[in-house]
Amino acid sequence: MLKDDALIEFQSLMEFRNLSPVTVKMYSFYVEKFIDFSQKSDIHDISIQDARDYILSLKHDGLEPQSLNVIMCGIRYFFETVLDSDVPRRKLPNIRYTQKDPLLFSKEQIACLLDNAVDLRVRTILLLGIDCGFRSKEIVNLKVSDIHSDNMTISIHNSKRNKSRTVKLSQLCLDTLRAYWKVYRPSDYFFVGRDGSSPANVNFVHYHFKAYLKQFSFYSDDFHFHSLRHTFATNMLENGCDIFLLKKLLGHSSFSSTARYIHMTTSDIQNCFSLSDKWGLR
Repeated sequence: MLKDDALIEFQSLMEFRNLSPVTVKMYSFYVEKFIDFSQKSDIHDISIQDARDYILSLKHDGLEPQSLNVIMCGIRYFFETVLDSDVPRRKLPNIRYTQKDPLLFSKEQIACLLDNAVDLRVRTILLLGIDCGFRSKEIVNLKVSDIHSDNMTISIHNSKRNKSRTVKLSQLCLDTLRAYWKVYRPSDYFFVGRDGSSPANVNFVHYHFKAYLKQFSFYSDDFHFHSLRHTFATNMLENGCDIFLLKKLLGHSSFSSTARYIHMTTSDIQNCFSLSDKWGLR
């Protein structure tokens, strides 16, 4: 099979499985680069060793382990679907790395960001992130019809892995959304692209967030829009939210994704007792 035929089949199988367009585009890009790297005219001649050599070349180019592991997922899927060859994890294992805790905003920093947010677009983005735990893609896909002021909830449709969920709508967030609507008069999506009807690109969220954040003394390159979601999750736990409810609010598929926030909280440790105090040791 030639490269072009293999890529067409690969994309078709990914779309059949209903993978997100972003995943399809990314997997297709790196698999094509991988095929070119292997220099094999017939893709059935490609081996696992070729895959290891390709990943090693990317590693030498400076790609982070997280990115390399995602690329390997795409290559494994290519082997399984197009080459009809399962790749054992021991043959192409994920690269180990030390995962850093995400940088969180303090209560004072969030208050400062909101107090100075004159631009309603920025204020709306901030509140959806910190008050509702929205992802950037969920913000640009938010529709006017998703806001339910009667029961103070927001519906999120077809998010990551095409999952939907409902989150709590605060009065402050509702007031901001109403103020935004009065100015921009959205009829469908709150944030629209240049054509005036389709949703804006996620880069719209990241650009406005970063540009606004750079005005403050606590700015850091380690802060990203997703930091608001991390701050939301951690503080929900700090203030007594049940972790199973938090999993539901965040729209996580697995409990392990939510459990990562447990070690980032400190309220339980602060409220814990020491045995020397408990036993009255002197």
